[in-house]
Amino acid sequence: MAKAKNNMEKEKKFVWGQYFTKKQIVDKLIELLLEYKPYSKKTKVLEPSSGTGNFVIGLKEKGFNNISECEIDPLLTENPCDFFLFPIEKKFDLIIGNPPFTKYNLKNSYYYPKDYESSRLKSSNYLTSLLEKKSKTQIENAFILKSMKHLNRNGSIAFVLPISFFIAKKNKEVKRKIIDNFSTIIIYQNDKTWFDEPIPCCFAILKGYGQNIPALQDNYKDKVILLYEDGGKVEEILDKKQLLTDELIPKSFLYKKNNHKEGKPLSEFLSDNKAKHQRDYTKNNVSGANILQKTKIPRDKNVEEYLLGVTRVGNASVGKTGLINIKEDVLNDMFFVFAFKNEYNKNKELKEKICSLINQNQEHIKNLTIRVGSKSIKKRDILDLKIKV
Repeated sequence: MAKAKNNMEKEKKFVWGQYFTKKQIVDKLIELLLEYKPYSKKTKVLEPSSGTGNFVIGLKEKGFNNISECEIDPLLTENPCDFFLFPIEKKFDLIIGNPPFTKYNLKNSYYYPKDYESSRLKSSNYLTSLLEKKSKTQIENAFILKSMKHLNRNGSIAFVLPISFFIAKKNKEVKRKIIDNFSTIIIYQNDKTWFDEPIPCCFAILKGYGQNIPALQDNYKDKVILLYEDGGKVEEILDKKQLLTDELIPKSFLYKKNNHKEGKPLSEFLSDNKAKHQRDYTKNNVSGANILQKTKIPRDKNVEEYLLGVTRVGNASVGKTGLINIKEDVLNDMFFVFAFKNEYNKNKELKEKICSLINQNQEHIKNLTIRVGSKSIKKRDILDLKIKV
């Protein structure tokens, strides 16, 4: 009975995204919000997923006295309310909080427009027409779009979001709406753990047109401000259109900018075309656990049959690299596999040297990016890696 109850509570936690932001983190995020724009204590504020109330408590401690709340869990509030049924005619100057995040392998954690077909407030009132046609979307996207409908002119949204939201070319429909409706976008990360679970996240402040930002306000118009704190604070100002094209995760973006290796990019030696190789998740003989045993090409083997395999995911394995025999080796799906360009395909020494240099740069590769759940890299991260041969 106790086990069943624990499973039910775990399921509810995932479905409703109940990862509550620590009070000391909330206080830091509110301070950051106020750094970029002073607000009147009478500012109309909405917390649309108030949970245990840390954002509301933090705002009241700062003197805010016009705060509305919305929370769906009856165990956390006397007046439970589904935010997607919260009256859309209610308007606010600031909407702030930690909305639920979709858990990608849990279908009930997504937002489904059909769930509101017969409700008094239909999803067509706030979703874009493209998202309205889809069977489901990430719930954080729906929270952002509905919150936009609740804003007074020039209002702000300040949400804790999964860093996956800012992966390049993801959530483009919502990002376009953000670009069209907000002048300044601030994305903040630090080196602290924000929840009881280590979930990669950031704080995004979306400021409307007409809001004066005290410092460098002309420089901040139509810009994205990336902020990362790890002892000191690092700031980068970008054009807001880069929200659609670049991976604007502050930690990885700023790391790439400040740690650009000297030498030639691997794209000069490796092909960007898809490399054919054997792959099977259950029958593979090559994995992240043994890839480092394959850094040399045996003398009796055909050098042209060897490709470069780079482990693409895993906190311990990402970046581990080996030389893969296309006739003998079977890989699981943890790898990017690269063919060498024709002029280098017979060069045994070069192939082994490149493999060795990538392995020597594993820490650099691990620092390139952190995404949901584990460290992972993109194919471009390897092709752009500079080495001295």
